[in-house]
Amino acid sequence: MGVRKKYKRKIVRSNRLFYWYVEPDIDDEGIIKLHIVSEDKKLIVTYEVGQHSIKNKPPFIVIIGEEFEGWTTEYIGYRRVLTPKWSDEIITPK
Repeated sequence: MGVRKKYKRKIVRSNRLFYWYVEPDIDDEGIIKLHIVSEDKKLIVTYEVGQHSIKNKPPFIVIIGEEFEGWTTEYIGYRRVLTPKWSDEIITPK
């Protein structure tokens, strides 16, 4: 089953289509997150907006899908990966 495309923006990277959107995550106490989803839902990445302002805590992304370049499929579950710090106060389609 594909991704619901309504209210989502497209990204094409390496000839592959992804969709992104920002909304509160009801499973995580309503924290606002950026979601990036591949068209076949094999790669799902989330990023909590506003992590750069939390002191003494490095920002990270959460990889939920079963596909991520460089990793084996032996591990199943969520993976947290550290990211560089950047200003993430405002995320817009532009």
